[in-house]
Amino acid sequence: MGDTTARDQLADADRPHLLVILDQKVSTHAMPSAGTLVIGRGAECDVRIDSATISRRHARLQLGERLAIEDLGSANGTRVRERALTRGKPVAIEPGETIEVGAALVIVQRGIERRRSHRVWTHGYFEARLEDECARADSTGAGLAVVRIACPPEAPRGLIEERIAGELREGDVLGVYTPGEYEALLLETGPDEAERRAQSMGQALRRVPVKARVGVVCRPRDGHVAHQLLATACAAVSDARPASASPRSPVIAAPVMRRLFGVVEKLAAGDLTVLVRGETGVGKELVAEALHRSSPRARAPLVRVNLAAVAASLIESELFGHQRGAFTGAVRDRPGLIESADGGTLFLDEIGELDLAVQVKLLRVLEDRRVTRIGSIKPRTVDVRFVAATHRDLEAAVAAGSFREDLFYRLTGVTVQVPPLRDRPEELAPLVRAFVEDAALRARRPVPRIADAVWSALEGYHWPGNLYTENSTNLSDTQAMRFRVHFQG
Repeated sequence: MGDTTARDQLADADRPHLLVILDQKVSTHAMPSAGTLVIGRGAECDVRIDSATISRRHARLQLGERLAIEDLGSANGTRVRERALTRGKPVAIEPGETIEVGAALVIVQRGIERRRSHRVWTHGYFEARLEDECARADSTGAGLAVVRIACPPEAPRGLIEERIAGELREGDVLGVYTPGEYEALLLETGPDEAERRAQSMGQALRRVPVKARVGVVCRPRDGHVAHQLLATACAAVSDARPASASPRSPVIAAPVMRRLFGVVEKLAAGDLTVLVRGETGVGKELVAEALHRSSPRARAPLVRVNLAAVAASLIESELFGHQRGAFTGAVRDRPGLIESADGGTLFLDEIGELDLAVQVKLLRVLEDRRVTRIGSIKPRTVDVRFVAATHRDLEAAVAAGSFREDLFYRLTGVTVQVPPLRDRPEELAPLVRAFVEDAALRARRPVPRIADAVWSALEGYHWPGNLYTENSTNLSDTQAMRFRVHFQG
């Protein structure tokens, strides 16, 4: 891509544009900042959509500080928020809101606009990495171990993670299974050493002090494949949790979320890079999972990486892999996460935390779908769909020079904004019930009744942290105690 073309395209990204989704295809149309646009099938229309479900002059979009859409007497109608528009009566819309124009979905997207931080991986990544290391051990004969650590949920999370990590070596992997439960993957480790290191983790936690249950399993002694090792490790700390619980489907009760996941289902059919935006805890990873699950890539891997949880010194090796001898400790060839996602989807969570030097290499992969391992000069072709997520203001990061503008442009093939929990109160009750049912199942106890006082406390709270909490700090002391008392009853 020449410099002039790149500058032109980056300038286009700064301007508002219209996203049209029809028959599993996505097209983008540049728009002025103000004025009107006619949408229809006719050649004279400002935005032409070639479909029998679209009238020749279907709808008029009003642009400016306030956005509105008006139906022009179309045969198949225009719908906003699941309601059909009356001909000639404009209805106000918000940027990012989905408009149904015949069989097409139309979304107005602003350009650059202002929207209003150790290494702990998600369980999804941990499991995928364990599968990868088990497959590698088949050829190398190296041993590995999984350590499961169960702590009281109210224990200080940061201090626990610090103490566990202090017992890990470079290259070991630390993950979080659920709040209070951690898992560590010890590479190049035999049973005797694994037992000793697991004991050291327990001793380090007792000095906090935290009463932790620690279990360790080793490959090949306790199993050969990832799911066997995980189930055995789980049983080693508690016999209460099912060895393999199927993940819940996302709770989709609010109209705004039904529209969002409707758009996600249509986007899933293509390969456009998707940037998922939203506050911490709104469910951005669920959106990425839905994109993958509904796509033709569903049978291939969904590889997840939280870039904020990876040490800066390791992220390049984790993403791109390395050749044997590339650096101290590189004792064998190893594919990175991008290669591991070949044929599937790579979810880059907290993309705003990526170091500038690594941003350059990621941009090259996004452009030509080829990855070069550290220490190699031979690029490898990969077929990967990229989904990124962030709660940060990437536009401000671009302006400050901490995030590359060209990478921002590449990542925003389509932007999906996930609303906070306070904007979808219909989902609070089903979410609470789902969490309570899961907790009861794991504890092998009957599902308790949720007292009226608990509902009052939950419904009266403004949820600044959405569904992400640490030691109930999102509730006042009184609310948290009231919830515990009624839940335990």
